[in-house]
Amino acid sequence: MKRILTIITIAFSLITLNLYSYFDSSSYGTTASSILKLNINPRCVSMGEACASDISDASAIDINPANLVKIKKNSLFLSHNIFFQDITLNNLSYAVNLGKNSGTFGFGVKYLSWGSIDKTNDYAQEIGSFKPSEMVFELGFASYLTGITKDPEDRIVFGGIGKFIQNKIEDRASTLSADIGILFPYLFERKFVISLVFQNIVGSIKMDKENYDITKIIRVGSSVFISKNITINSDIIIPQDRFLYLGLGYEGKINITKRTKFLIRAGANTRNISDLNGFRSISFGFGVEHWEYSLDYSYSPFGDLGNIHRFSFSMNY
Repeated sequence: MKRILTIITIAFSLITLNLYSYFDSSSYGTTASSILKLNINPRCVSMGEACASDISDASAIDINPANLVKIKKNSLFLSHNIFFQDITLNNLSYAVNLGKNSGTFGFGVKYLSWGSIDKTNDYAQEIGSFKPSEMVFELGFASYLTGITKDPEDRIVFGGIGKFIQNKIEDRASTLSADIGILFPYLFERKFVISLVFQNIVGSIKMDKENYDITKIIRVGSSVFISKNITINSDIIIPQDRFLYLGLGYEGKINITKRTKFLIRAGANTRNISDLNGFRSISFGFGVEHWEYSLDYSYSPFGDLGNIHRFSFSMNY
């Protein structure tokens, strides 16, 4: 166990040092593929986007692939995100547990539409329109790294995905990348867990005859399970193209019946504190769980630009 932890620490330290060389003020505004920075899960968003250690459905493939091992059998996740100015983000993810102690396989597709944009000539005359879009296809796997112990919560989990990224303005451009995630053993009588995620660790995309890096992101997540019905999540998110920010969220469960739960969520993060005017940087949401079905919604004010509404349906069966 100690040997594995040492190897993991060294490996992730080397990855961190390599990635962090890209993280400086000169990177602001120089990265491409905005879709890679958008969270697909309204449950996570309503908790300030703090969920790297606390996901148990197929959306884990896009946030922290190590969490795929929490899926007991099969998981289907669908989400629809409505932004301002006709911008929408849609996602489909699916994961299947391959058997006891064998790991979990998953895939996901997400599609970002920027709406319709007027096209003009050199004289500012409208000559048509175009519809920019971005798409990501993800394929991944998660499994235990440490030996089989009685309880899965006492094991280290590794997850990794490969992804195909495509941007379209008028012409198409594409690249390949990967994410790596790790979930550490639970601590303090299984009331605390931490995770580490490296997203988009390689890749650049060529647009307008120039190469742009895709946004690399380091995420350190933690979850505190105060009781069976109360969870506090916190994430430190370090994106390549801006200063690090903190996400903090709360989730409370209300048992309606033995099989039905109502969930209340609230969160905040510091990402847009100085970038926008108006009401921003906080989020709210709720969810309903009945048997293996879940419906979730989140509301995020985005300053003067407007509001963001996210909806999802998931089935864990």
